[in-house]
Amino acid sequence: MPTSLSNASEKLGMPPGSLIHVGDIQEEDSRISVIDFNRTELQEPVVETVEELLKFREKDSITWVCLEGLKNVEITELIGHYFKIHPLVLEDILNTHQRPKFEEHDDYLYIVLKGLSLDRDAASVNGSFAVYHEQISILVLNDFVFTFKEKKDDLFLPLVQRIRNGNARVRNLGTDYLTYAILDMIVDQNFLLLDSLDENIDAVEEELLSNPNSNTLVAIQRIKRELIDIRRSITPLRELLSSVQRSDTKLIGEKSQIYFRDVYDHVLRITETTDSYREMLSGLLDIYVSSVSNKMNEIMKILTVFASIFIPLTFIAGIYGMNFEYMPELKWKWSYPVIWVVFVTVPICLILFFKKKKWL
Repeated sequence: MPTSLSNASEKLGMPPGSLIHVGDIQEEDSRISVIDFNRTELQEPVVETVEELLKFREKDSITWVCLEGLKNVEITELIGHYFKIHPLVLEDILNTHQRPKFEEHDDYLYIVLKGLSLDRDAASVNGSFAVYHEQISILVLNDFVFTFKEKKDDLFLPLVQRIRNGNARVRNLGTDYLTYAILDMIVDQNFLLLDSLDENIDAVEEELLSNPNSNTLVAIQRIKRELIDIRRSITPLRELLSSVQRSDTKLIGEKSQIYFRDVYDHVLRITETTDSYREMLSGLLDIYVSSVSNKMNEIMKILTVFASIFIPLTFIAGIYGMNFEYMPELKWKWSYPVIWVVFVTVPICLILFFKKKKWL
C-alpha cells in the first residue's frame, strides 16, 4: 500500500518506483481541481475521483488538473495508471526534495521546480524574513496538464481568472502555452519575494548605520541563509528552461518557444538580483565588523584616559603608602564603614556608566 513518510532516510532499501510520499505533510486531505476549456467552452466540474477525469479524454479541449495535497498517494498512483506515467516519475512527484529538472518522455513531459513565497507565519513569529519552499510538479500531455502541489493556496488564481476570460490567449492555444503560463506564474512569485527581501535589507541597513547590535548580526546572517536557499532553488531553472528550448518534442510548438524564452529572461533577472543582494549582505557584514571595531576603539580610548589618570596616583601610593603621621581620617569613628561604602559605590557607578554608554 502507498504510504507517507516525513523522513527521506526511511525510504532507503525500497525498490525504485516505490510510491511513497517523502517530506513534510502540508495538507491532511487532497483536493482535485479541474478546468476544461477550449476556444468557446469552459467547464469547472467538481471531481472527487481520478476515474471522473477519463471522460475529458473524448473531448476536443484542454484539461488542467491541479492536485493539492500529496498525502493521499493513491490519487497520484491512479493518475499514473490511467495516463501511463512511468513509476519513477510518480516517485519523483511524491518526493518533495527534488532538484528542479525537465524530463522528456515519449507521450508526456515532466517538469519539477520550487515555488517560493514569503512565509508570513514564520515572519510573524520571529519578526524576520522567512521563505516557504513548495515543490510543484507538472505533467504535460497532448490535451492534459497535471500540476501537483503540496499546499492548498491561491497561487494559480490569477491564471484561473485569465482562463475564465473568453478572450484570453490561453483559451486559443495548446497545453504548451498553458504550461508556459503556469511556469511564468511560479517564477514571477519570486519578484514579490525579492521586493520583501529588499525591504528587509533596507531595514537592517538603517539599523546598522544608526544602532548596530548583536541582533543586527543575527538578522544579517538569517537573511543571508534564506538568500542562499533562494538561489539554490532559482539557479537550476536556467538549465531547466534551456532544456525546454532545446527540446524537439511535439508537445511544445515552435510558436510557444518565445514564451519560454521570456520565462528564461525572468529567471536571469532574478538570479542577477539575488547575486547583487548577496554582495550587498557581504558589504553589510563588513560594515558591522567595522562599526563594532570602531565602537571598541572608542571604549578603549576612554578607558585608557581613566588608566592614564590613575596610574601616576597608584604609583605614588605604591611608593609612599598611606603611612603619614597626620591623617585625621584614621581617628574618625565611621572611617571604616565610609570607605566600604565608597568601595561599593564606585564600581556600581562605573557599571551604570558603562551600560549608559552601551558598553555592556
